[in-house]
Amino acid sequence: MDFQQLVRNEITMPIVELCETMLEEGEMEQHAFFQGLLPLLAEPDREEMVLAAVIELSKCAFLGFNYSPLVAMRIDQLLERSIDLAHTMSADGMN
Repeated sequence: MDFQQLVRNEITMPIVELCETMLEEGEMEQHAFFQGLLPLLAEPDREEMVLAAVIELSKCAFLGFNYSPLVAMRIDQLLERSIDLAHTMSADGMN
């Protein structure tokens, strides 16, 4: 799997799914925050933008949002995947 596909599968699509769930739950502030990450991921070949999205994503734990158990679990998984992806990018850059 190439980098762009990895970003789409591991970061972008889970965020889209989170946004859909948040809409269903009526959590508009949370939805707006996560929806705002998607433009940063619009060009998954631009590693600097993907890294910016990962950094922004990490802020979700400090914004005072309340999440349903399902959303909290998905966010935890998304954060783990995004951290792994960021490590991969920094490791690649060191070669």
